[in-house]
Amino acid sequence: MISLREWEPEDQPATRRLLIRAFGQPDEANLVEALRSEGAVILELVAEAGQQVAGHVLYSALSVEPADGSVRAAALAPLAVDPDFQRRGIGGALIHMSLPMLAHTGVDAVIVVGDAAYYTRFGFSPELAATLQSPFPPGDHFMALELAPGSIEGCRGKVCYARAFGL
Repeated sequence: MISLREWEPEDQPATRRLLIRAFGQPDEANLVEALRSEGAVILELVAEAGQQVAGHVLYSALSVEPADGSVRAAALAPLAVDPDFQRRGIGGALIHMSLPMLAHTGVDAVIVVGDAAYYTRFGFSPELAATLQSPFPPGDHFMALELAPGSIEGCRGKVCYARAFGL
């Protein structure tokens, strides 16, 4: 049975191992630790299978400039599931549980860079993000989701990630 909960500091070693296993190298684990150190984390969840951390998702603060301060946005990065637990809906469960939690904290929109075939299932849209100035090359991999309708539609601001991303 899989259970989902908020990340706790005691989860750090298991989360680091998971991220290295899921991505095959330590870059994402280092990013997560840097985001925590920077104080940029808005929400972080884990999925547990028994006593094992089987999945993880992190949302960090990002800004859309110029903006009048009325849009509170978050970056979804990274989302990881241990290879032994993939294709069981854990990543989707983490996203489905976390989006209402983000909205409850006042986040208006979420930005993700990833596989459009996967993330569009959750409402992310390359078209919604198309007017934003991305630090990444153009393409369907850059997507947005509004948690507050109309919050970023047509916005032409520049997306600025937390320093830990090194962009």
